[in-house]
Amino acid sequence: MAKYCYITEKNPLYIQNQKDRVRKIQSLIVKEFVAGFFVLALFVFQHSFSLANKQNLVVQTSAPQEQVLGVQNSDDTPSPTATILTTPSLAPTILSPTAQEPTPTIIPSKPHVKNDYKIAVYGDSMVDTMGERLEYLEHSLKKTYPNVNFTLYNYGKGSENVEMGISRWSNPFNYQTRHYPSISDLKPDIIIIGSFAYNPFSPYIRDRHWVGLTKLVETAKGISPNVYMLAEIAPLRSNFGKGPNGVNWNEQTAYEHSGRVLDQLENTISLSGNLNVPLIDVFHPSIGHPALTNPSDGIHPSISGHEFTSDIIVNTIVLN
Repeated sequence: MAKYCYITEKNPLYIQNQKDRVRKIQSLIVKEFVAGFFVLALFVFQHSFSLANKQNLVVQTSAPQEQVLGVQNSDDTPSPTATILTTPSLAPTILSPTAQEPTPTIIPSKPHVKNDYKIAVYGDSMVDTMGERLEYLEHSLKKTYPNVNFTLYNYGKGSENVEMGISRWSNPFNYQTRHYPSISDLKPDIIIIGSFAYNPFSPYIRDRHWVGLTKLVETAKGISPNVYMLAEIAPLRSNFGKGPNGVNWNEQTAYEHSGRVLDQLENTISLSGNLNVPLIDVFHPSIGHPALTNPSDGIHPSISGHEFTSDIIVNTIVLN
């Protein structure tokens, strides 16, 4: 019976392979350990850095910062105080009626030749609205001439251009509660001719107003040597004709119409010099004072506007 022999000595190649495997395992363990160490170190570093930042942020937030009014901070974010100061208020400035209304200085006493005078004012609705008996003018006259008797005639009629005014000049006047003889027959001591500027022609022709007003004034000068031309209050522009009783045109139409009114008021002012007729200039001192216009229609004078007009009339006329 055969006997088997086991070789107890290992093969050198086997032994070398085993040693190589051990070294590889050891190397891998070392690499894993080194990598773990670096990961741990990085984690600790990041945690410490984050904690430091948080502490710094708390310090910056809690520390008071100096604010300079009207100057922005370094991050271009305006401070609340600066924002409040530099933002304009949207609330409109409301002026009191007294602040908006110019007041002519009334001459307390002026010389006069007679104790009785007839005064006729001729025009369109700007004259018509001065009162059936020209009450506003009467009040202003009495402040300056308390001992003089005035008989006043309102020849104003609404919605008339200057040519319509010419056509009725020689006819008796019958309008509303007013029934007068023709102005030619009345022969007043003083005639005041309104501008008829608020009723432009359609189609609009500025020169047509110039010619018509010239003819009307020359006709009046044939009746009385004391003729005056009246340039009424300045019209509103964008708000012209607006109000519960106004025409309420669209903005463009209102602006164009009021521009034509301005043209014809300028005609009146220029003509007074060309015709050598004294001008009662209400237009220039009324510019920029909307309180002189009636808010009900945005066209005619308000009560203050009529008083303002009447005071200027009294300051201008001379009682010969």
